[in-house]
Formats: sequence, structure tokens, C-alpha cells
Amino acid sequence: MAAYEFTECSEQYTDYKQLSSALLDLYDASLSAATSLFCGARRTDVWAAALDDRYALNGEKLECETARLLCGCIFRPLVKNGAFDEKITEMLRTQLIDNLDSAINDKAVYASERAAKTAFIGEAAELPASGLSENAKNVTAVSAFNAYREMMKTAHAEICAVGCSEFAESEQIFTEEFSKLDRENIYQLKAEPSALKKTPAIIEDNLEMQQAILRMYFKAPKMDDRPANALFSRILGGMTTSRFFTNIREKRSLCYYCGSSANRFNRTLVCSAGIEPQNAEKTREAMLAEINDICENGVTNDELERAKLEILDELSSTYDSALGISSWYLSQITDEKFISPEEFAELIKAATPDRVKEAARKYGLDTVYLLKNKE
Repeated sequence: MAAYEFTECSEQYTDYKQLSSALLDLYDASLSAATSLFCGARRTDVWAAALDDRYALNGEKLECETARLLCGCIFRPLVKNGAFDEKITEMLRTQLIDNLDSAINDKAVYASERAAKTAFIGEAAELPASGLSENAKNVTAVSAFNAYREMMKTAHAEICAVGCSEFAESEQIFTEEFSKLDRENIYQLKAEPSALKKTPAIIEDNLEMQQAILRMYFKAPKMDDRPANALFSRILGGMTTSRFFTNIREKRSLCYYCGSSANRFNRTLVCSAGIEPQNAEKTREAMLAEINDICENGVTNDELERAKLEILDELSSTYDSALGISSWYLSQITDEKFISPEEFAELIKAATPDRVKEAARKYGLDTVYLLKNKE
């Protein structure tokens, strides 16, 4: 929860009204924070966005002022007697609990969180990125500040700047701020594949609902072909002409929706479907049949070309926003080197049907999860 304190106030701007006013003075700059799961750890993102200096009407140094404001929120939060502000902490705790409790209202989110407890048992991904509601209720202004201090002391830190500037002055501002910290035992960030269970776990959950949700987790700890893996996931269930959509939803009408997505960091493939409860077994068998068919017979050239076009089209839109560019490069911080969207596009173009078939063969079934009405 400490991350969200950054966007509410700081030592300089002691309430949200003052902070908002400061952002408005910077031509309506913005400040945001979020938590997520990344490479077996919980990640906190804090970012600010502002106009480029060349658009300032009176020559204001918007980049530097925004960098200073952001650093002030991160490095000098509002603290009193070794604790965050009680009222602000209470407000953020209430919001966090409400958000966590509301997951049950979105059955797809609820199923994802419940299934993850089995699929990733003992790993960071076992729990939601923001934690559990019962734990959030115990957060205090003191414990949140202690968590903040631990994060600033030991967390792996990455700074990403996107824009037309060379960011030399902003780099100096962040360098000075980090030089004041006492940093030790810094977390070593690395991509760790999720362990494949020797025997697949079969889980059935009950909840008051009319339909049902099926989720299957496959893991490939030795997956090393990123382009082929991305194409396999698209062909299987990641586009409107995928195997799942065409053969399971359209031709057999076994589900309301179905799809697949691959996580290249923990080497996991998730297949999900919204179904009528009586179609659970048929849908599970149909999904497994499509995967087995690709493992045995591979994919067609037509399927491969359609998947390539989809990925290439997405890659071309990376530069449409600063967030798109930063997300692209931050997703590679555990790789041996950074590659551009254009370089990855060439790797996608070079992938062959045989490589996609080999990627599919590396997966093993880990967890089958079904959420449905107990009746």
C-alpha cells in the first residue's frame, strides 16, 4: 500500500489539494502509481507525465520541475513520528480493501486469483499483486512506512525516461536523490520459470453464479524460443482466427469466450473459457485436443502468417505513446540485452512452423481449475 502514498501527498505538498495544484501549474502534469507482479516479485511503478519543455509558453523547465516533484513524492513522503499520515493511510487502506473485496463481483478476476493459488503455490504469483484483503486490514500508518523504508533500502530500481529530451538534468536529479539513500541487500531481479507439477492439480470451486469458468495452466520451464512461443499462443487462442475461437467457440458452441495467453517470464500458458457448467468436460477435452494437434501436426503456413501479422501490427503501435515505449523496454530488464520493436519484428518474421510446433511440445499441464455454482 505504501506505493499509493506517493500520489497523495509529500513533505512539500501535505495534502492532495496542494499536490494537484502543483501538477496543474506544470501544464496539468500527472502522477500515478501501481503495483503488479513481475519476474517472481512484486513491482511498484511510480511515474509522472508532463509536456515537453518546447511546448512551455514562458520557457518553463517542465521536465526538471516534474522530475523534482516526482522525487519529492518518492524520497520525501509526508511522515510524522515514524509513520505516514493516519488519515491518508486510513483512506488508502479502505480503498485497497474495497478493491480487493470487489474481485468477487468480477467472476473472471475471482477465478484467476483463486486458480493462481494452486498454479503458483509457494511463488509470488500465488497471491494478487496488491495482496489479500485480510492482510490489508492490518496495515497501519507505522507498518506502511516501515514497508516503504524497506523497499527504498533493498528494492531493485529502474528509471525509465521517454521523450524528446536527453534527460541529462533529470538523470542528475535522480542520481543525487539515490546517493542519499543507505542501500543494502538489493534484490536481484531475474526471470524464474514456474515449476511444473509432477501431477496436474485438479481444482473445483463453488460460487453463486449461472455460468462457469474454466482455467488451465501449462508450464514450460525450458522454453527458450520467445518468438515461437508468442506465435504459438496467438494461433492457439490469442486472436479472432485462433484454434480455440474457430473450433471450440464458433464451430462447436462450447463456450461464450475462450482464449490463451503466454507469460514469457514464468514460462506459463493460461487457457481460459466462459462456459455452461455441463460443457466443462467437453471444453477441457477440446482445448487439450487443439494443443495436442499442434504438438503432433504443427500449424499451417496460413495460421502462422496471420499470427505474425497480428504481432507485427501490435509492434508497430509501440511508439504511439510514451507508456507503450516504456512498457516495451521495462519488460526486458531481465534479458541479456535490450531489443527494439523492429528487431523483435524481424525475429517474428523468421519463425517457422517447426519452431512453433517445438514450442508447443515444451508445455506440460500443471493445473485445471473450474469455478461454477455448487448445484
